Amino acid sequence: MPGIVQYQLPNIDLLLDRQSRPNYKVNPSHPELETEFISFLDKIDHAISPFQRKEIEGAQLPLCAAAYAPDADMPQLRVYLDYFVLLLLVEVMSDVSNAQAGQFDLDYMVNLLNACSDNEPFDTSKQKDTLVHLAAKFARKCFPPLSPLYRYDATQGTILYLQAAARENHDRKNPSTFTVDSYLAHRRKVVAIHPVIAFNRWMSQVKLSPEILQTPAFEGLLESTIDLIALPNDLISYKKEKAQGEDIHNLVSVAMVDPATPVKSGDIQAALDFAGIKISEAYLRFQQCKLDAIAQTAPGDFETRSEIMRYVDILLETIDGNIVWQIDPRTVRYHVFETPEERAQWLVSICI
Repeated sequence: MPGIVQYQLPNIDLLLDRQSRPNYKVNPSHPELETEFISFLDKIDHAISPFQRKEIEGAQLPLCAAAYAPDADMPQLRVYLDYFVLLLLVEVMSDVSNAQAGQFDLDYMVNLLNACSDNEPFDTSKQKDTLVHLAAKFARKCFPPLSPLYRYDATQGTILYLQAAARENHDRKNPSTFTVDSYLAHRRKVVAIHPVIAFNRWMSQVKLSPEILQTPAFEGLLESTIDLIALPNDLISYKKEKAQGEDIHNLVSVAMVDPATPVKSGDIQAALDFAGIKISEAYLRFQQCKLDAIAQTAPGDFETRSEIMRYVDILLETIDGNIVWQIDPRTVRYHVFETPEERAQWLVSICI
């Protein structure tokens, strides 16, 4: 008979040193953004199914935007929210059931996103899926406001994410055996952080050249940021995914089947602890890459050094914002903690 077992989650606040950033806050425009978003959903209610509305509303995208961009102004937040809506739409369209039914054309969506980003015409008149028309509308709203310095990264990052997400949806139907290393490499591809950070750079007007961003130190910063968003999410979502039988693509589950880890099969607590160690390692890599990025600036180049520190700050805001989006009392995404006491002690009750 299944029963409820309480486990100790690693304290993510401590692992991410969040106490050193006490001034972090959710953007104060969140309530206004939420109101506008619900009004928008009411206007398109006739065009989407009740299930689709539940999926879109349940993602709590206004909170995500406000948490990821705590200092953005309201016009920027609206563009940012439009982007998150676009991400959710393409994710829904690319799910395995739509792909198998022939209702999702990856090449078509890639062409659509490129055309909308360049503000060029693109014919969607023959498309019967309402979500395609909505995706085109939101792509035209969110990409063109960005200047070329940011728009290319945002658009191409979205396309790479869409391609990876489509492959993952196929893999979920035909799962392969992951090792921890292969899982981490895969996980980094199916988190849309590259384009999200491009939007964050735009909102903060961080001016770092593509050449600088492609150096090993900056690529390491971005990769460790992805890990510091994806791996805490694996910990937080494990309870819900296990209850739904969808936990195969989760580091906690992978740690229990990879013979190279010290985790025994079925030892959930040891797997949770192992995931915590991986988060700690990623944070150490982040800090080292920050030092390496600063060290590569020329002596006396205070302007570039200042831009690097601003870039690091928006990465940390995104990392902190992701935790808020997952476990803030306003969110209903995962219901990870049953009581305030569980939240205070990072305890989670899982049905086994």
